[in-house]
Amino acid sequence: MELFYDITHQEKPCCIALGFFDGMHTGHQRLMLSMKEYARENSLCPCVFTFSDSPCAMLGKSESRALQTFEQRIDTISEYSGAEKCFAVDFMKYKDVTAAEFAEDILIGKLNARAVFCGFNFHFGKNAEGNTAILSELCKKHGVSAFITDPVCSDGETVSSTRVRRLIREGRIAAANELLARPFRIEGVIMHGRKNGRKMGIPTVNQAIPDDFIVPRFGVYASHVNVDGTKYRSITNIGTRPTVNGNSINCETHILDKFSGELYGKNVCTELLWFERDERRFNDLSQLAEQIRCDIENISKLDVYNRGF
Repeated sequence: MELFYDITHQEKPCCIALGFFDGMHTGHQRLMLSMKEYARENSLCPCVFTFSDSPCAMLGKSESRALQTFEQRIDTISEYSGAEKCFAVDFMKYKDVTAAEFAEDILIGKLNARAVFCGFNFHFGKNAEGNTAILSELCKKHGVSAFITDPVCSDGETVSSTRVRRLIREGRIAAANELLARPFRIEGVIMHGRKNGRKMGIPTVNQAIPDDFIVPRFGVYASHVNVDGTKYRSITNIGTRPTVNGNSINCETHILDKFSGELYGKNVCTELLWFERDERRFNDLSQLAEQIRCDIENISKLDVYNRGF
């Protein structure tokens, strides 16, 4: 998939999926599948139009913490959309473009859209003035097909990025993973820590959680660590490590499977599978080590590492 950071004129007629697609949950996936199939059936170039940064974050709105880094989001767009091209443009550069200008000048005029796909709650244009009805009307005026996908529901509630964020904050990670159809992932470079885990005989690897990233409920999780394409069973603590007077939010993971090699400086993906317990302060490292060993024993009895999505 070719990635463009600005809008370029397209000669080949396009079929375009519109949205931010944070998390690439099952609702997004259904939209992408529809776009991909329509593009194939009508010999159109499958494309995605998105923003490089969250409009909510740029406008200072409350729901601004991301479920994915930009790199993760682009990877999942490529994986699920089958798009040949993705336009990930600067929101601030286009925030004052009206709904009509966006549809007529950008989508139809420059990107040569012959069909567009978006979710039922899609808004666009200056001050989010455009909605799906306006998009459909503008497209119809120019002979362009507009397809509005219905909401995907699970347990009687619409699947949305907001709902996934709520579940992750509540520690309901298994439920969040069902809506994502894959484990929630934290990616980052392994940093040097205080090596307290090593002192306890339970060595850990440490990853920082970016400031603009969703923070899961503090506590202990069953997890997988993906290193160079190989998954290892692991146990992860998300939190501030109160027993050792930590102050920054950290993702700290102990690998359960046999592993050898140097991880410092490597970019590693940690997948959260199951919430076991809340983070607690212990009197000393020996009490903490005893609890971690108990957590490992309890989690090992669960069938969380073999569940597929």
